[in-house]
Amino acid sequence: MKYIFLILFISFLLFLQIGILPHLKILGAYPNLILLFILSLSILNSWRKNLGWIIAAGLFLDFYSLHNILGVSVISLIVAGIIIYSLSQNVFKKTNSFSLILLFASGILIYSILSIIIFKVFGISFNFRLISLIIGVIYNLIFALPMFYIIKNYVGKFRKI
Repeated sequence: MKYIFLILFISFLLFLQIGILPHLKILGAYPNLILLFILSLSILNSWRKNLGWIIAAGLFLDFYSLHNILGVSVISLIVAGIIIYSLSQNVFKKTNSFSLILLFASGILIYSILSIIIFKVFGISFNFRLISLIIGVIYNLIFALPMFYIIKNYVGKFRKI
């Protein structure tokens, strides 16, 4: 039963990420549910326990995105996961809505900025606008807490797989 739930949940996330959310762009930004999924897991568990999920999600984002080279999202997700886990354990020990919002905002910014740095290092051109980054963070934060609580309620199912 847990495998059926997992397959349905991941399929639903991928369907939303690929099929619906790109049509809801605001100034080029739309929510990244895959990133929010990984950040939620990183807050709840050690990044080491989630390394398989992080790599799979990063590869999905790399293949899905037309301007990424293979590995950009994987590296960005691993670094964001490590930092968010560390912040959740050392700085924001008490999990409340405010600390979760700060953790998610930090994770989204770390992921985005690290991706931009990697693009610059490899000479990949893309249209970067600060307003799109800010809107992207805010847009993702709208979905962050619901995603976190969904993952938190079912984290036992993800831990055992």
